[in-house]
Amino acid sequence: MKRSFLALLIGLATLAAAASAQDTGGAAQPEGRKGTEFKGRAPLAREILRVRLPRPREYALPNGVRVFVLEDHRLPTVDMSLMVRAGGLFEPKPGVADLTASMLDEGTKSRTALELATATESLGASLSASAGAERATLSASGLSESTDRLVDLMADVLLHPAFPQERLQRVKFQTTSNLMQQRTNPAFLASELEDRILYGDTPYGKAAPTAEEIAAVTREDLAAFHERFYRPNGAILGIAGDVDGERVVERLRAALAGWAPAKEAAALPQAAFKPQAATRIYLIDRPNSVQTVLRFGNLAISRTDPDYVPLTVANRVLGGSASSRLFLNLREDKGYTYGASSGLSTPRWPGAWTAGANVRTPVTEASVAEFFREFQRLQKEPVPQDELDRAKRSIIGSFARTLESPAGVLNRTLELVVNGLPLDYWDTFPARVEAVTPAEVERVARKYLGEGRIQLIAVGERGKIEAGLRKYGPLTLYDASGKEIAAP
Repeated sequence: MKRSFLALLIGLATLAAAASAQDTGGAAQPEGRKGTEFKGRAPLAREILRVRLPRPREYALPNGVRVFVLEDHRLPTVDMSLMVRAGGLFEPKPGVADLTASMLDEGTKSRTALELATATESLGASLSASAGAERATLSASGLSESTDRLVDLMADVLLHPAFPQERLQRVKFQTTSNLMQQRTNPAFLASELEDRILYGDTPYGKAAPTAEEIAAVTREDLAAFHERFYRPNGAILGIAGDVDGERVVERLRAALAGWAPAKEAAALPQAAFKPQAATRIYLIDRPNSVQTVLRFGNLAISRTDPDYVPLTVANRVLGGSASSRLFLNLREDKGYTYGASSGLSTPRWPGAWTAGANVRTPVTEASVAEFFREFQRLQKEPVPQDELDRAKRSIIGSFARTLESPAGVLNRTLELVVNGLPLDYWDTFPARVEAVTPAEVERVARKYLGEGRIQLIAVGERGKIEAGLRKYGPLTLYDASGKEIAAP
């Protein structure tokens, strides 16, 4: 396995270098792209498209936890990541999932927060927890000679959190302060409203908790959430580094012997997902703002959708890198912004294809026009082959750079496990990217950007930008707190 891993990294490092050249290179300079010079194109060796990632060994604990171990003995380090189905989609009250994860290392039934921190620091290790939409993740890393003690520490905070009241008050204060700071950020306001627009009145579109909601969370709420959702049902544990797989799994069996599964596994909330059918404008009034935050988007695909690869390529052409169309147009050519980009989110439910930029207030209307022009161009004009080749090399190179460490390779495997994809998926990924045609890019652009379907969110000074925005569709107005207000 070590030889195949090393060979893979050598080949992919070569590919990454080629792709890096592609991000600033390619064919002749496109017309109208001021200040951008494209150099010669690096070749793409066909054998690099045929790779086989090293497979971690899979084990199963008696309680059903799936354990994936990728041994690599070149460096004396270990990384561990445990994912449980205890994310925000399952919380009964706003803020409970995040606070529960944040409190895991704030003290256990046998160790205070200080004792946990001292034990972790004495190992030269790190230990942290966080909650996402579906899963909470408990991570630890350190020297491989401390693997057994790291396993014991992880098991302690996982199974026996104490949720001490005085530490909870501190964490709640920090959380509330962070939320108050976030709400002064126009990009946060745009992102929050975008979720509400795309996912509606479902758990997938709920806003960040308010200070009042955080204050209402009790220690008992956290203990009950932990008891219900921090269970081995559907749990996945990844370990990468200088370890012996059999030995570390034996240690895990002992440390997690008392972790019993729930009688019924938690299921994702049911919701009907439907892309918006017509363009609408949502304006958050932010008086005296010197710039406008623009966000465009609509619902697209989940991670397992067959359109994932061609849509990934289409996104890279549109705005997925510093050599993409949006960046070259709005920054390099027009000078409207420091950067314009697009992105594709693909969770296990339909994610969104989005684009955006922060532009100077006086050029808001002109910037919106350029975004819509690029959306239309991608749908109606075949992408030139040299531009498409640059995008594909950039994607493959970026993929290669995620495999520069054993932990990176393991994370790619865990991504497949979480989404129910085959474990050989990444072996064929470069070749499938390379096979995407201009016609496929047009097809997915028409399907997901959609004629007249993109939703536009703008955060800026209403008096200076409202009239220009109304040209693109019906407009709904919000104040800076995100509440809808009636226009005069």
